[in-house]
Amino acid sequence: MSQHQHHKHFLALWRRALSLSTFDDLNVSKVSSWAEQRGLDVLDVDERDVGIFQTTRAIVLTVEGGIACFPRVSANDDPKWQENRKRADLVASLWEKMEWFSPLWVSRGKIEELLRETKHRSREEAIQLFDYHTSTVYTLAFQAVCIAQLLPRARSLAEFAPLAREAYLAFYSGHRASSIAALIPVVEGSLKRISASPDLPIPEQIKWAIDRASTLAASLHFNKMWVPREYLTTDYLFGQDERVFTFETFRRWLNGSFFRHTGEYDGTTWLNRHLFAHGTSSDWQQSANFTRLVVALATLGVIESWHDDSNLVPLLFPDMNEDSTLLWQQALLRGQTQMALHLLEQEHFQRHGRLVPELPTDDGATLRKAILSEDCIKDLVRPLREAGWGVEVSEPDEHALYMTVVASSGDERLCAALLYGCATDNQLYRELAKTSDAILYRGAPYHQEQYAYGIDVHVGPVAGWQPPLAPPRR
Repeated sequence: MSQHQHHKHFLALWRRALSLSTFDDLNVSKVSSWAEQRGLDVLDVDERDVGIFQTTRAIVLTVEGGIACFPRVSANDDPKWQENRKRADLVASLWEKMEWFSPLWVSRGKIEELLRETKHRSREEAIQLFDYHTSTVYTLAFQAVCIAQLLPRARSLAEFAPLAREAYLAFYSGHRASSIAALIPVVEGSLKRISASPDLPIPEQIKWAIDRASTLAASLHFNKMWVPREYLTTDYLFGQDERVFTFETFRRWLNGSFFRHTGEYDGTTWLNRHLFAHGTSSDWQQSANFTRLVVALATLGVIESWHDDSNLVPLLFPDMNEDSTLLWQQALLRGQTQMALHLLEQEHFQRHGRLVPELPTDDGATLRKAILSEDCIKDLVRPLREAGWGVEVSEPDEHALYMTVVASSGDERLCAALLYGCATDNQLYRELAKTSDAILYRGAPYHQEQYAYGIDVHVGPVAGWQPPLAPPRR
């Protein structure tokens, strides 16, 4: 008996099942009897839960040459399914808030923690939390594996793998905006190569790629058995199968964020193909977008593998091989070289009492925080302690322009602020003067009178300031 004939018989049996008053009336004996009446060679009939993730109660019929699954629950009215779908919709809305999709290669514990923390946060706060939590997952080594081991295996991405490698090295050499710009068009290029016709509009290319990937996932969810069509839809499996959920949320990210039309985009990451291509905003240059692009491209490789059933890009994240290890080490070396260059630049600008001008993807705060903290301990905290004071040290402010210390001895307190450089806005000098006994700065004086005017506390270089001796404790 041909596969087509099997499907014809299975569909007839299902239509007969739908004619029953309720699904509760569908049982093993009925299905077995109906199958025999149609001349099928019945090998086995049993009732069991089917499905890889969330299961569906069903009668499974095994005949010579085929297996069919007849669900005993409605495709849209089953309470268990409705509960699963409600949760899936909630989780999908949280990923949409983070302008992302349900990720592959991230532990369930990490995902649950992130979803829990972002549930009641604003979109801006949710994206900040996303960047914080994924910083320990989407590491340099993780990105190296994506670029060296996953992208070259995907037919649609293999041509772009050298470009991604160069962008990765350039990003960690300090050329961040250009690295992001290099990868944004690759998303569209990959979709064009996956789709049957590169001339299709982008929404149709997305539909073509995701639908075929989800079709394979649906078939595997039911172990390739014949199943009524309504149970193979994305609508039914969205809350039942984690792979379908990932593919569908990826589709939503592509349509609702990355390829959203310029006038309609209302996100926070600004990772949008049209804003980039038409130059309507420069906010796409946020550094976190590079990591997002690398992961999105690797995910496209997985979707291509499910689209054409090639299994070339795995769902399980591979261990680092020699190629990705060398690429990772190469990026680390470039980062170390870049750090040395940054330090020289900081020193050069410091001689003029200024900050290094910020770049679109780097305002220099991270490096300034490290330098400011180190110099505070060396040039301010240590002399205070040597003078007999107990010292409490604050963290640098968000932009690493200053930090404060409070020295105490008995009932006596001495408050001091350390500026990153002399050439700091007068408003900040005035604000710090309200709570400080001394305002100090790193480096040499640079036109101090142009910045520190109207201040009635001591102002000067930290290297030239001698702290008073702490009064004896009573």
